[in-house]
Amino acid sequence: MNDQSPSLVSIVIPVYNEDDALEALLKRLQDAILTVPGDYVYEFVFIDDGSKDDSLSIAKKLAEQEPRLRVVELRGNYGQTAALQAGFDEAKGSIVISMDADLQHFPEDIPMFMERIEAGVDVVCGWRHDRQEGVIRRWPSKVANWMIRKISGLTINDVGTTFRAYQKDILDDIVLLGENHRFVPVFAKVVGARIEEVPIQNIERPHGESNYGISRTLNVFMDLFFLYFYTRYLDRPIRIFGKIAMVLFSIAALITLYLFILWISTGIPVVREHSGLFVVGVILYLASIQLLIGGIISELMARMYFSEGGRTAYKIRKIWGAE
Repeated sequence: MNDQSPSLVSIVIPVYNEDDALEALLKRLQDAILTVPGDYVYEFVFIDDGSKDDSLSIAKKLAEQEPRLRVVELRGNYGQTAALQAGFDEAKGSIVISMDADLQHFPEDIPMFMERIEAGVDVVCGWRHDRQEGVIRRWPSKVANWMIRKISGLTINDVGTTFRAYQKDILDDIVLLGENHRFVPVFAKVVGARIEEVPIQNIERPHGESNYGISRTLNVFMDLFFLYFYTRYLDRPIRIFGKIAMVLFSIAALITLYLFILWISTGIPVVREHSGLFVVGVILYLASIQLLIGGIISELMARMYFSEGGRTAYKIRKIWGAE
């Protein structure tokens, strides 16, 4: 007799102005989970992110009909990242699946994600291999994905989609802020997760208006600077500050050497005759000193970060032994 209880799978879905899609979404979720092999039970977690339409009232009615559905009502519109984090915090399952509510993500693809999770993968990402959106969304996304792969070392093709499956213990090591939901695979890689991707279906949004704008693309490119620091220098910030400081100091030293040689060889008052170059050199010296000080402060802050709350610069997957 097997006394092991079935694993709970939490399907987390942020909702913002999706009243046209919610009933069809829940029905397709109910049908999709029936096709997943294995012994699992499910919960659906809808997070209403301050919707201005009837999304919340519809979600509440659906929760009265479907006991596995929980509706988390946020106090305002905090954005997709905050809504996802709220869903992750509320999820009770050992496996968590996140997806959008607008039906661009197909619930029927959930069995593919679960198959890879069962195989021992920690994070399974959806790959929109045949994107149907317009050029204004596809090409900036392609460029951003290429840059993220180069910066992070990830090998997956599509970092941007929120259709993913996770082992819950990986999410426990990740905190989402700003608009960092698209970078979850990168954060997961930093904490040592096994990451794979599966091709998913993709269509134009069938209901409502898209919340996507060109400003989001620009925000992604700005976030890449943070991503570079996070993936390479989070536990050693003095390295990046020190490298930049050394470059600036070297340029300043070359300017000083040039002015010194010019003064020795010609006898002209270089500070007066080349005042602009002299000022640039002084500014670079000061900037290099400031960067070094900033690096030292950042290093101290990083050490405080890792010393509090049991955080470490490493993550243990499993301990093997005779017991």
